[in-house]
Amino acid sequence: MQTTYTHRKSKTELATWSARAAAFLLDALLLLTLVGIADFFTFSSNDAVLLLKPERLLHLMLGWLYFAGTETCPCQGTVGKYLMNLRVTDDHGERISFRAATLRFFLRPASLVIIFFRILLGTFHNTSRTFHDKVAASRVVQR
Repeated sequence: MQTTYTHRKSKTELATWSARAAAFLLDALLLLTLVGIADFFTFSSNDAVLLLKPERLLHLMLGWLYFAGTETCPCQGTVGKYLMNLRVTDDHGERISFRAATLRFFLRPASLVIIFFRILLGTFHNTSRTFHDKVAASRVVQR
């Protein structure tokens, strides 16, 4: 007797804005906690200068390694995305590369500016694929 298995293509659904925002807020809370701990144990060079302290480079690297590292690992997402049942994939449903995750991290502020201006101009449409996802050829899907 011969059995044949066919691989059914599962249709992946893009994540909603609310799920992505909730995941980002959870990640921001975790990162702010880590930054607070790092600030507590490091010596500040000048407390009068708030944003231009040398420690800010450490905070940027911490955020970059957190987002890029967790989005390329086998769970395909940050802690917030994992808790919201989301994952980051490429256009073919596979894990993204570290280069694509780095692009996603550094282009995220540009996406926020574009979304803000679209809301102000009234041209905001409810697509879940953002600018940094399009440039990095990635998408955030539900598990």
